[in-house]
Amino acid sequence: MTDEPVPLIVRRTIAAPRERIFRSFSRSDLLAQWFTPTTDIVIDILDFEFAAGAAFRFRYTMPDGRQPVVGGVYESIDEPERIVMSWIWEDPDPLAGIPMRVTFQFIADVGATQVTIIHEHLPSDKACSIHADGWEASLDRLEDFLGDNGNAQNSC
Repeated sequence: MTDEPVPLIVRRTIAAPRERIFRSFSRSDLLAQWFTPTTDIVIDILDFEFAAGAAFRFRYTMPDGRQPVVGGVYESIDEPERIVMSWIWEDPDPLAGIPMRVTFQFIADVGATQVTIIHEHLPSDKACSIHADGWEASLDRLEDFLGDNGNAQNSC
């Protein structure tokens, strides 16, 4: 038996080619349009270089005015199958300084892609629940983004 928490795993099949989904993660202009759980939470891309070993840093402006910041490094990128990144919240977030890892996997299927998010090293059940809700809602936003052909900003 181990004390290591079980990773959070979220899966969704999205009716879009995996290359298009992968591109939605790989460009800051596209990521900024959907990588947030709700439309009333705004993401600011503070640092973004989509390359293995390069850093990212995002600030979320919440409806109540809080502005949590998360950052990390892209540990590996295997286009169009997989993205692995560290995930570390900054002060004053309650999870500040706790190193986590997020893996995005994209498995092609006929006319669709299975997207799997694996979030490792969450320190508590509460943190797991909050992140599960956030990832599920973000996948909702990704589906809306990819399906909104009338959105002129959707250029992926």
